[in-house]
Amino acid sequence: MAVLFGTLGWRPQSLIPSIRSTEGLERLTFYHSDHAKSRAARARIVEFCRSLGLPATAVELGDAFDLLRIAERIRADVRRERAAGALVRFNIAGGTRLMSSAALLVCILEGIPATYVHDDTLEEVPLPLLRISYGERLTPRQREILALLVKDRERSHTETSLAKALGLHKATMNHHIRELEAKGALVRERDPRDRRALLVRAAPGIELLLG
Repeated sequence: MAVLFGTLGWRPQSLIPSIRSTEGLERLTFYHSDHAKSRAARARIVEFCRSLGLPATAVELGDAFDLLRIAERIRADVRRERAAGALVRFNIAGGTRLMSSAALLVCILEGIPATYVHDDTLEEVPLPLLRISYGERLTPRQREILALLVKDRERSHTETSLAKALGLHKATMNHHIRELEAKGALVRERDPRDRRALLVRAAPGIELLLG
């Protein structure tokens, strides 16, 4: 069973080549913005799929410029299909730049074969993506620290409070914090209420590496 995902802008012809070329295609899910031209393109794709007897799900993104939210939605949909045993591929051929970037990010993280369609020739071009498991570059303890920071983003954390929460020695926590900071997984900044103290925060978007 194959499922095709795609991002759609104003040109329905950018998605059609992948619909035609995907062997054993059983379902299409594609994402588009709430722009009138995107909705018109959606209607044409839905009609084309109807003519093929192919189920199609169009997902309208209310904020097509929120990269992290879009990536989280796409990743959840992709994982649900994979859990059901589907073979997934992605056509990144339209939509806002952030929508396409979010889709590309998910393809990298999940190791999904991805293509785009050339605007003039309508030729499918495979994207040379390598699946790199960034999350595996974190130790279990580092993942635990980041998970706590992500869960309690609204709270102010220091190395001392983190060490206490996770039952670690302060020096051990300092070692992990320095390594995570060097990897770009978190930031340390001065507490505006106490300039002597450093607050620790998870970097934006780190949730995607912990999923």
